Amino acid sequence: MNKDFLIKDLIDYCQGHNVYIQTHNFPDPDAIASGFGLKKLLEHFGINASVCYVGKIDHLSTRKMTESLGIEIFSKEEIASSLTDSDYIICVDSQKDGGNIEDLTGEEIACIDHHPYKENGDIPFKDIRTTGSCATIIASYFKELDLPVDTPTATALLYGLKMDTLNLTRGVTEEDIDIYGFLFPYADIS
Repeated sequence: MNKDFLIKDLIDYCQGHNVYIQTHNFPDPDAIASGFGLKKLLEHFGINASVCYVGKIDHLSTRKMTESLGIEIFSKEEIASSLTDSDYIICVDSQKDGGNIEDLTGEEIACIDHHPYKENGDIPFKDIRTTGSCATIIASYFKELDLPVDTPTATALLYGLKMDTLNLTRGVTEEDIDIYGFLFPYADIS
């Protein structure tokens, strides 16, 4: 585990800034769930954030996920004119210089990922853990901060976890199982 920050530190750092949560290119359910979950977590502290990506959302099931759960996610083209150098970028389910992510205008301040660590400069906040999904890491913040998880957020995070671990059969850790149990009562299983 390479957890270089407490989530509360990142929240404090983001206060008063425009925040963009960037997934990897061609986001899958885990990336989208992670971005959406972090956006909802930041909202608890009065921080507005937008989830964004480069590329396109490929699979019908992934598009259905965004539609049925009311997840707003913006393509680079949709936000390009509003990005500034002073905006904050948080990468989820990806790391700059790790492939499959394009640099956006703004200052990368955090990287939250479950893939092997890539040396990526002087990012103030890094939480890179060995888990089956990035959604597990995001959900752990809700648990750590004792925040309520609404049904769409819990459902998205649980779906992201299930998809990235092939229904808890691939790359599963104890933390994934613990978070599955944490999210399950709040999620819409249907």
